Amino acid sequence: MVLLTQETSPTGFIGAQAGASGPDGLVLVGEVLVVTAYVLVACVLFYLAFKRDDRERKLVLLLFGVIGLMGGGVHSLNIWDGDGTGDLLLVVRLIFGVMALGAAILLFKAIPGLMAIPSLRQLTRDNSKLQEQVQERLRAEEALRESQQELEQRVRERSAQAITANRELEREIESRKLAEKRLIAANYELIKKNADLDDFVYYASRDLKGPVLNVAGLVQAIREELPTDRPELSQLFERLDDSVARIHRKLNNLAEVSRIQKPLTREQLEMVHFADVLEQVKEKLQEPLQESGASLAANFSVTPTVYFSRDNLFSLLENLISNSIKYREPQRPLHIFLSTELQDRYVVLKVQDNGIGMDLNQYGQQLFSLFRRFHDHVEGSGVGLYIIKRIMDNNQGKVEVQSVPGEGTTFLLYFVNHDQHTGARV
Repeated sequence: MVLLTQETSPTGFIGAQAGASGPDGLVLVGEVLVVTAYVLVACVLFYLAFKRDDRERKLVLLLFGVIGLMGGGVHSLNIWDGDGTGDLLLVVRLIFGVMALGAAILLFKAIPGLMAIPSLRQLTRDNSKLQEQVQERLRAEEALRESQQELEQRVRERSAQAITANRELEREIESRKLAEKRLIAANYELIKKNADLDDFVYYASRDLKGPVLNVAGLVQAIREELPTDRPELSQLFERLDDSVARIHRKLNNLAEVSRIQKPLTREQLEMVHFADVLEQVKEKLQEPLQESGASLAANFSVTPTVYFSRDNLFSLLENLISNSIKYREPQRPLHIFLSTELQDRYVVLKVQDNGIGMDLNQYGQQLFSLFRRFHDHVEGSGVGLYIIKRIMDNNQGKVEVQSVPGEGTTFLLYFVNHDQHTGARV
């Protein structure tokens, strides 16, 4: 509290020393120099404060400048001269002291912010770390640039490979299109030849029926003209009759095969009753059914009708029942049972018998092949199952077989369940 405790004479320092010379003059000059120094230091601090951008250092410089200015003001009071101004000087000294003390308190409060400002050594150390980070980033950028260049090179190589592969693929596509065109043309020719072949088989079988019937009539006429008491002639005529009958059956089978190859028209499709077609088949197979002693039963209560061709359904039932009669078990009565049921979008016709059955593991792959027979002890043409499979395939249906040797066989025919009003085929 030097500012407040400095003593002054009642008449003032200058008045007391008026006209003085020697050491007193030097004291006056010293006070003036001290005041000048305080003011200059305060001005320099204020100038630096206004030039700084950071708040903490600007505040510290301003506070030091205020303290310096207050010190200069106190020293300037020492050289003040005047009568009756002693009390005023004390008040002024008190004001300067309070201002200096306030500045010192504010300076003390500004110490944490000032301490937060890094030193030159710390700034140098941080600058070194920052430079290291910059160098590390530059190295990373260089590595990234090299990786990018390598990636671009790979992209160019892959693009070149893709272009080459694309060209090869285009050539392959063109080659496949050409092959497809050739295949379509060959398929068209094959369809045309098959159609011509079907027409030939149909007309040939139809036209050959007349000569075969004529041969049968000639054989019958010759038999009537020759004596009947000669056994060798009877055996000869039996062989002729058997040969003519076989030829007639084969011609009928060929005509049937040719018929089912032709696409159906909408007029040929109708809602057909299973029971009605079964009665027609029973009438045609009346003699074989009686000779075999077979019992034939049916239950079509679940689905009594199906949208189908009547002729094709007749052919299906005839071949299935004939097949059961041919391959019956001689040691037990033959039982044939027909029924219908619904499965998903299908009407299923089930035909079961207790015949000799078959080994599906051995014959399953060739079961529906044309002219394939698996039993030699009965007469057959190898056409019936083929006709069944073709009819079902042509109508988007399917056929399944379940059989156990010595127990019997079950055929499952899946008909598409059409709407009887629209009749649209899937």
